[in-house]
Amino acid sequence: MAEAATRITDVAIVGAGLCGLALARALHAQGLSVTVIEARDRLGGRALTRHCDRTAQALDLGPTWFWPDTEPRMAATLAGLGLPSAPQHDPGDALWLTDPDRAPERRVEPDGVHAGARRIEGGAARLVDALAATLPAGCVRTGHALRRVCDRGHHLALEIESGGRMQWLRTRHVALALPPRLVHERIAFEPPLPPALVDALASTATWMAAQAKAVTSYAQPFWRAAGQSGNAFVRHAQAVLGEVFDASDPRTGAGALGGFVALDAAQRASFRRGMPMLIESQLAQLHGAAALQDGVLHFVDWAEEAWTCANADRDGPPTLPQSVPALRCAHWSGRLHFGGSESAAHGTGHMEGALEAAARIARALAPQRAVIEAPSRNAGAPVDFAAAATELRMQAPSHYRRHLTRLMAEQQIEQLTQRALLATAEQVYSEALVALDVLLDGRAIDASLTHAGAVQGGRHPSTPALLASFEGWNGQLLSAALAFNAGSCALSNFPGEAQPDSVQQRAIALDLAAAWREFAVELNARLLAASFETEASS
Repeated sequence: MAEAATRITDVAIVGAGLCGLALARALHAQGLSVTVIEARDRLGGRALTRHCDRTAQALDLGPTWFWPDTEPRMAATLAGLGLPSAPQHDPGDALWLTDPDRAPERRVEPDGVHAGARRIEGGAARLVDALAATLPAGCVRTGHALRRVCDRGHHLALEIESGGRMQWLRTRHVALALPPRLVHERIAFEPPLPPALVDALASTATWMAAQAKAVTSYAQPFWRAAGQSGNAFVRHAQAVLGEVFDASDPRTGAGALGGFVALDAAQRASFRRGMPMLIESQLAQLHGAAALQDGVLHFVDWAEEAWTCANADRDGPPTLPQSVPALRCAHWSGRLHFGGSESAAHGTGHMEGALEAAARIARALAPQRAVIEAPSRNAGAPVDFAAAATELRMQAPSHYRRHLTRLMAEQQIEQLTQRALLATAEQVYSEALVALDVLLDGRAIDASLTHAGAVQGGRHPSTPALLASFEGWNGQLLSAALAFNAGSCALSNFPGEAQPDSVQQRAIALDLAAAWREFAVELNARLLAASFETEASS
């Protein structure tokens, strides 16, 4: 099919999930022309909220929680859009079922299970709708699936399938706000991408892509009257729901129990017709006969969602999200960008990661201004970068403890210390870059920092001085974490985490060093961008 000489848009964004919509909002605010194409017939990607007609509840069947203390972009974006949130209900005993022939054990959880998690009132769809409402009419095209991206030299050509017909879209830049594995499996590139990038796309698992989620709504949250939190963990071979939680919509007074299905994709396909009965039986075993009365099941199997779950996600073993630096680089002379939550440096796999990826791409495409709400928890910007770095370093140990608690709450118990430390470093570096953006964009910084005349070998002259604010910090962070672990009751059941051996500590140090290198490169790049912009405008 020949390309038609259509108008060229500034940026084509592929995927209308949180990353794509947040990016479109930021670029539109910068005055760029943006076209968003979405293969589904709805917006939101993995963010999916369904309405229960019987109980009037909004029920999330995709991402549900965010943690304000460790996911500041989510908190800032919701505040900027005027969207309220509510704490995840945790008070009461949790249930543990380890034997299918015995009653569940009640366990006191003094600090709750979800470690300060909050939920968007009205469901994640409210955030999707609020972001979409900021875009011009006709900006988003649903039912449009990208099949091919071609570099034509002076522009990129996107071959798109819609309604069984192929059409072309011409653009100066493209941002693929999709799970990397879907990009690898569904989209062709001319010329082909470098082998290392292809490998990175293929090997990056999509968070929760092969999972299924069930939410059963009730007229009342009857478990609360029994002193239960709604949290339950089923740990036996016949488990149908491996983890259950209180999913009640706090605005209604009704109740709902949500759960993650323990069966894998193949097993779910075999038991598809009997799944409602199996879920009901599991809830009754946990909560008694009350769970059999007037429950309305809402269920989604994400492994069957063609634009969420790649073949490699469905067929391979469950894999935790990993931060992949290669996906955060621009390609094709800065015109091809990879987004989506899996590409994020912080909050990988979470809604936070989707917003972080959007901010990164928006910064690259519109470097002259700050983009998306800055996730600083402080109203006033620090007067210099060193002050910001000092504050962030002081906050880091508490961030580590929160990340550690969050990972345990999510039952992600493998490599706890290593993953919590990496998440802490990535969060601190991400917030440090935002602090730098605020200073550069507001020019509340020494003029020498925006002078590029002494650039040598691609390094800005101010880069070493700014990086010095974090000199020795990786080692200090690791020492503080190990000291905390040694006295932590919560980690007493994980001896390898309380006292990691030298091999583990070496692996942790390498992870932190990699995060540092990426931070250093990005800080230098932002200084250079600000310098050249200043010189161009003078």
